[in-house]
Amino acid sequence: MRLNNQIKIKALLFPMIAAAMIIGCKNNNNKFKIKTHENAFIDINHIKRPSFKPMSLEEYKASYPDIKGLNCGIEKFFDKFMNVFGVTIAAMPNTPVPEIIHSAKIYAQLLDNNEDFIPDDPKIYNFHQKDREGRNNLIVLVDTKAFDNEWISYKPGQRFWVPAQALRPGHSGVGHSRDGEMDIAVEELFHKYGKSLQNVYPADFGLPDYEGGETWSSTLSKAMDRARGIDRNANLVNGKWKYPKHAWYTYDDTSCEWGCQIDEYLWHIWGTNIGYYKSLTRAPDRPKSESKEGGWCDNIQGEWKLCSREKLKEVDFPAYNLLNNKNYTLPSRIPYGEYAGNMVENHGYEIDVVVNQGKSKFRINRKSDRKLILKRGNTYYFDQSLKSNKGLSFKFSSKTPVEKKKNKEYKDGIKTKGNPGNRGSYLRITVNSDTPQKLYAYCPNQEGMADRLEFLIID
Repeated sequence: MRLNNQIKIKALLFPMIAAAMIIGCKNNNNKFKIKTHENAFIDINHIKRPSFKPMSLEEYKASYPDIKGLNCGIEKFFDKFMNVFGVTIAAMPNTPVPEIIHSAKIYAQLLDNNEDFIPDDPKIYNFHQKDREGRNNLIVLVDTKAFDNEWISYKPGQRFWVPAQALRPGHSGVGHSRDGEMDIAVEELFHKYGKSLQNVYPADFGLPDYEGGETWSSTLSKAMDRARGIDRNANLVNGKWKYPKHAWYTYDDTSCEWGCQIDEYLWHIWGTNIGYYKSLTRAPDRPKSESKEGGWCDNIQGEWKLCSREKLKEVDFPAYNLLNNKNYTLPSRIPYGEYAGNMVENHGYEIDVVVNQGKSKFRINRKSDRKLILKRGNTYYFDQSLKSNKGLSFKFSSKTPVEKKKNKEYKDGIKTKGNPGNRGSYLRITVNSDTPQKLYAYCPNQEGMADRLEFLIID
């Protein structure tokens, strides 16, 4: 995808170690049956409900003893791990924990869009467990470019050396989609989901190996050829893709050839179909002042011309029909990274600081006026990685804003890491049985920064 402000968002697939290859258990006494194109089953007794707890490698091995590929040097690069329905999320040191949780919850929403803790499509779920090449079993969050390059070049000589999906610093936008800003993580993780569609349903979503001489077409590739107005045999003209005037998919990155463009096309039609594109007001990293209705669609007009589900149906009916009328259980709700709310144990929020009318205010996921509901037994991470937090500690108190001059910091169940404004710094609270029914935020360095933030505690 090419953005007007030169931001490029691509599916980045690198040779990496596959870290999740679960050996499925069998139990015929209690199976959950979902019908797709043909009968397929999920054994609900052996679905491990994601908790989104960041684990060390040793904790992860103990929790998921059947996962292969964890003894070939992965600890040299990653120190935090989660598992989402058979997919390993591995993060490098200093990756903000809320970014890891956010990415994991987005992928959980793609696999289980109705959030009932049972993956929507048993074939996709089973593919994640049994994929022998591991291509859909590892998502990595990288920290620095140098460390990323070292990881990419690392070759342990094991059969788990395969592509994985990478999210770079800033790609996981906690709370961004709700604020109208394009969240790169949604696209990158959908590309991973799309790979499973290609493998499980090749007739409709498959990616023919045209470089290897395959001439067959999938429903998706036929629809894309129609959208581009040219097919797989088209060549660059004067170093550029040349599209007819009636084309509505006009990807211009010459490094992305026909097969790569199928991945991008699937993302475009899905994002349009579920209303994600229409909901976005601006590109990644753009200020709120640049927001406008249809702002994201305006930004990608040079690549993709359709913005609404209605327009997709009118102009690109083969794609619309594939997504809506073939009885696939594709995700139909926008994955905001808020999977299952307080029914899961671990949560992440982004803290930043804005100046309004000369006064600095803390914001949680882009909002300075909000009430958050915290559940006893759950753990909540409040990330202070953004530079605007420098020198401004986020603290909890059981005192109301009026009482704060005689404030006493609430410390039970709380741990802090790093210094505000440095990548990876956070405040973590585990809400226990003795936590008061209400908590309030404050900054010891500056008064009035969190007057409109309130935390309600529930059982």
